[in-house]
Amino acid sequence: METTKKILDYTRLNGEYLNWSLKYGDGRNDQDLRFGQFLHTKYWMTRFRTDVFYEESCERTYSRLLTELQETIKTQ
Repeated sequence: METTKKILDYTRLNGEYLNWSLKYGDGRNDQDLRFGQFLHTKYWMTRFRTDVFYEESCERTYSRLLTELQETIKTQ
């Protein structure tokens, strides 16, 4: 059974970042996933130009995705 991935929007990104940073800080989770890898498993990330899959820093991943979301809103 295939699970449907969600669309990562501003609200979900903020929530995921908050939860991650409180639990794991800037590191990996208990499955050895980086924040960007975790987002790729849960959300449809192909709409983003920014590739955060290999980014080690949770904070940098969040910042790069947030910037792209803000740019997308400005151009709509």
